[in-house]
Amino acid sequence: MTENAGIIKGYSLTYKEPNDTKAGIQGTLDRRNHRLSFKEKDILYSHGFHTKAYMCLVNATLEYVQSGNGFVLKGPITSAEADNTVCTGGTITFNNAEEIQNLFGYHEQYDTVISMKKKVKEPVEANGNEAKVKDDAGSEQALVAQQPAGTDKITKGIEKTYDWKSDSVIIDVWDGGNVDGDRISISFNDQPYLTNYYLVKEKRQLRIALDPLSVNTITIMANTEGSDPPNTASLLLTDGTRKYSVLAYNLKGQVSVIKLKKVK
Repeated sequence: MTENAGIIKGYSLTYKEPNDTKAGIQGTLDRRNHRLSFKEKDILYSHGFHTKAYMCLVNATLEYVQSGNGFVLKGPITSAEADNTVCTGGTITFNNAEEIQNLFGYHEQYDTVISMKKKVKEPVEANGNEAKVKDDAGSEQALVAQQPAGTDKITKGIEKTYDWKSDSVIIDVWDGGNVDGDRISISFNDQPYLTNYYLVKEKRQLRIALDPLSVNTITIMANTEGSDPPNTASLLLTDGTRKYSVLAYNLKGQVSVIKLKKVK
């Protein structure tokens, strides 16, 4: 699927090749309420059936809920044939945590690529000290290419590590988007420096000494998501004459991580 301004379009595949059936999909994405709704509109092709008349088209409303293995995207489905004859109902569950986070996470004003296929990771060239990965649909690489140059995006499960030369770090933090009530907590090496802090346009500055004998860890927790989810915090990290721009985006209760590795 692709998503633009809350409207999704794409396709679904039923069965594996050579007996696959492809259906066109339309629907909506509600990031505020963590809900995905979609409907199979028509059969684009069917390699496993001689007629389309007896094929059930799925209508689903899925919500971001917690299960025994963490958060999943789950909900009931109804289905009907092309002549509106009712088919058997059921449920759909997506448990690919990385894709679900990408679905409800922060994005610039571009089409967002969404693929619920199983990940097949491969390394790709990246800026900075860490390699990024892309899946078999290329969605991670596509999203990275769309981001403004010079700003690193971090969220739950996607952290950033920087080699650090100075003995201290200067952290400027503010709301670089709409001031919508986002609150965050920042800790450095498990010591709290900001607690339930309300993000505003003006920068709040922290100066913190590094531990030279270990990797130093900055954590940014989303206490709220404000009126325009998700929670987004802009940060500028200063290492002497070097500066790093970072955007931390998370759902409520989730944590972003930045690591500073002291080098000579």
